[in-house]
Amino acid sequence: MSENVKTQETEKNGKSISAFLSSHLYDVAAYAGLLITVVLFLIFSGNKLVYNMGTVLQAASTYAVISLGGVFIYSMGYMDVSLGQQVGVYAIMMVMIGNSLGGAVGIVVGFLAVLALALLCGAFNGAVAVFLGLPSIVTSLFLLFFFTGAQLLLMESTGSNAVSLEMSLKPSDRMAYNLLLVVIIVIAALLVTYLFNYTKLGKYTRAIGANETAAEQCGINLTKWKVLAYMGLGACVAVGSLLMIMRTGSAGKGTGDGYAMDIMICLILGGMPLSGGMKAKVSSALIGTFTYVLLTNDLTTMGIDLNMINLVKAIVFIVIVLFTCRKRDGVLPR
Repeated sequence: MSENVKTQETEKNGKSISAFLSSHLYDVAAYAGLLITVVLFLIFSGNKLVYNMGTVLQAASTYAVISLGGVFIYSMGYMDVSLGQQVGVYAIMMVMIGNSLGGAVGIVVGFLAVLALALLCGAFNGAVAVFLGLPSIVTSLFLLFFFTGAQLLLMESTGSNAVSLEMSLKPSDRMAYNLLLVVIIVIAALLVTYLFNYTKLGKYTRAIGANETAAEQCGINLTKWKVLAYMGLGACVAVGSLLMIMRTGSAGKGTGDGYAMDIMICLILGGMPLSGGMKAKVSSALIGTFTYVLLTNDLTTMGIDLNMINLVKAIVFIVIVLFTCRKRDGVLPR
């Protein structure tokens, strides 16, 4: 009798574990990926652990902030392919305005101008997609072409391939700089977490991702919340562009190239389903960002060629998409 009870308990526990893994597949895969990259990072860093930690943090800061903003639109099952070009134009604008006005005032004015433009573009992307009944990726393609042209025109006006900021925004002390980046990332994460988990913005964007038709029939104003979601992303892109300028001190024709795909990879690696919905969470942005940056760092320290690194990242990305983001009507965002 006791053996039967033990057998039943064992089967019950096995089913419970199986059910947990099935319902938390995104989380398990995301944390496992982060753990593997951290272990490899510790192994290959050796005596340069502290230095490499700072390097990873600096490389991840821009990705982390923009990915946090991306949570809002990816939770709806949407995406923005113009992010890289936006970052490039915003960075160039901040450098040019900062140099023109000079000093801290120039940087503040440049950032505020970029922030206003980013919010305007976010509102345009969200509103036009609703009014014209177009997939968001179509409207973001318009912005992609617009900002690509703007980036080239801005650089042609300077007569060079890059412009440098006349004053340094980066603290001279490396430790102080790293601490500043941590503070910025933490503040951004707390703010996005509050908006996403405790306000209507997060609740409604997840509802739109789960079933847009049902959300509209429940009285949710799709235009309003899509616009706010894209504006939230725009604000994070502006801050991310500032962090990039802080780190590099310059911007040019190639600035921001590939960022749209990098942000998508970061979110997917962090467990964000491409279809959006109720499984979307803020932690995906941070977990995915550090997994992505650590993976790149690990492959580089292992001496793997750049082309092979891109191939490995592409394979990892497609495998994760196929196994964690499948849905009946496809795997691509709307």
